[in-house]
Amino acid sequence: MKKPLTFAVLFLVLLSSSSLSSPAYVPAFGHFAILLHDVSPAYMPQLKAITAVIDEYGLQNRTYLFVIPDHGGKMPMWKYRAFMEFLVRLRNEGYHIELHGYTHIGDEFDCNASTAGKKLELGLKALSYLNVTPEYFIAPRYALSTAALEVLLRHNITVIGKDFIYFPNGTVEPIYNHEYTWYLPSFILFYQLASAESVYENINGTFFLSVHPRAVNNRAGMEFLREFLEFVKKERTHSSLLTDQP
Repeated sequence: MKKPLTFAVLFLVLLSSSSLSSPAYVPAFGHFAILLHDVSPAYMPQLKAITAVIDEYGLQNRTYLFVIPDHGGKMPMWKYRAFMEFLVRLRNEGYHIELHGYTHIGDEFDCNASTAGKKLELGLKALSYLNVTPEYFIAPRYALSTAALEVLLRHNITVIGKDFIYFPNGTVEPIYNHEYTWYLPSFILFYQLASAESVYENINGTFFLSVHPRAVNNRAGMEFLREFLEFVKKERTHSSLLTDQP
């Protein structure tokens, strides 16, 4: 059960939702999307726990899995059969499989066009083993040079940044993309929930919820995920009922 909000917390929630008209509505994602970063064999137990919660609330089709094809340069995904089978199952259930760099070492896509092109081709080849052609890309740590961005856009890939989304047609739009569960301490759980719910209710654009395995897999992080997805499910149901009214 949620604790009552103090005046200070309420003030912070109102402050965080006071200018929510600017983020763009991105039709491909609708009002809500989950961006699950760092999908790699290194985090299989954590990923299974996260997707189990997402499954519980029927939000598979609203979830985008950003895969690291060769994590750390030592974990080529195609050599991990259980991981590959896991991704195939998730894709068949409605999850979207996308690209998150290649090795995730440093700011690997803050580079020249030639290096970006080579890493992108390697990433595309890795996902082709799953018969997947990604539509979206997130650079590790959101670090991306102008040259690398141009390479990605030329490949007809939409790039999601921390504050903006970049489309292949040259359009750039501001977005709301926030991670509430980065090693979340229990003492701010209720503030984070109140803040996220307030933003979700007031935002006119698309609400991108970013999540990292391990960072979310503590008690407070998983409690946030369950409670917030329950809230989203109820809000979506309520919105559908209003839309269906004659």
